Amino acid sequence: MVMTHYMELLSLHEPWFLILFMLVPMVLAETILASGAFSLLYKDSRSEKWDSLSHVCGLILGVFFIVATVYIVTSYVPTIQWRGPIDYISIWAYVLGVIPAVLILLQELGIIFKSSDSTAKIKKHIVLMILFVLFTHLAMVFGMADPQLAGYVPPKQNNMQMQMNGNMPMDHSQMDHSQMNHDQMNGQMNGQMNNNNGQMDHSKM
Repeated sequence: MVMTHYMELLSLHEPWFLILFMLVPMVLAETILASGAFSLLYKDSRSEKWDSLSHVCGLILGVFFIVATVYIVTSYVPTIQWRGPIDYISIWAYVLGVIPAVLILLQELGIIFKSSDSTAKIKKHIVLMILFVLFTHLAMVFGMADPQLAGYVPPKQNNMQMQMNGNMPMDHSQMDHSQMNHDQMNGQMNGQMNNNNGQMDHSKM
């Protein structure tokens, strides 16, 4: 099985990149979703506590994911030799998660959705989080797949196919000439025996 670059990214500097690029965003996203759900359920003082938790997590997630995306696009993607469509989807789906992350950050800073009431803001917050989770889980699913499923052929297999198709020149210098010499000697001995038999037959006539 061939790994996607998404999986290779997570495996770098183990376990730190796995924690930074998968664990931290997922924990923050799930916390925000849970906080939004509880805020809609409770209409008392408990709702304010969940709103506060969601606000803090939203700020952290927005800033964190912007930094992570900038790192991937500027430092990691330029070093990649792409491994087919599955590899493209796994990386760019993760990068697209920055769009809802930025919108969540702008909402938490009060730049967008200012005229909406608290309930509408919570609902929009949940919708943005669902989009974020969708992008990151799409990256996760394709990232764990084998790029060869979409037609990618690793370089070693390419070389093997070229050799099988006869593109590699045949080295005649390594042929076994000893067998050829042995066959020639057998042919000469058989020829002499046939000549002797012919002479004996004519002498009897």
